[in-house]
Amino acid sequence: SQKTERGKNMDKVLSISRKVWKAMEEKDEHALKELIHKEAEFVHMSRTLNRDAEINVILGNDIVYKQVKYIENSIRTFGTTEIILNRLDLVAIVKGNEVENAFVVTELYTPDNDGELKLASLAFTKRV
Repeated sequence: SQKTERGKNMDKVLSISRKVWKAMEEKDEHALKELIHKEAEFVHMSRTLNRDAEINVILGNDIVYKQVKYIENSIRTFGTTEIILNRLDLVAIVKGNEVENAFVVTELYTPDNDGELKLASLAFTKRV
């Protein structure tokens, strides 16, 4: 049924999302390159980075993702594009200082040329 198929797609994109966050926490360059579209953009509070620049920030410890505390999420499908809105608290080390921020993180997933869902955009919006 359509509802069952929709549920599978939601589970799949949520699984990919969790793998992306785990790879960021573990500084797993190979997994990051596998899961993130080569043309992806990351929108932080202070700058926007492409995939390779984001990976370099992670590997260089400019941002260390320590802990993600998920509060809730919602997933919307637009054709072949999946959008996750994750309401979360993020503990990270930024420029040597540990910080905890309340964010809504918008994750956009779209198929690559092989039809595999890849992260195409990740944007942090601070919750107040």
